[in-house]
Amino acid sequence: MAHTPAVSITLPVTISVGGLPCEVGAITFDAGDVAGALRRDLPALLRKSADYYEQTAEEVTAP
Repeated sequence: MAHTPAVSITLPVTISVGGLPCEVGAITFDAGDVAGALRRDLPALLRKSADYYEQTAEEVTAP
């Protein structure tokens, strides 16, 4: 039986809101833990992108 080494993959995450892209970070998937990585990392990346767009909206609409 051949041995397959465990590989982790890191991907950049870019979220678009209203057509504006925001690179919010990266997510790493360890071998066999895709669901765990999504549960662990995706909420923080979504919060970061929401904070970025809220800040940007305030800057654009500030007098």
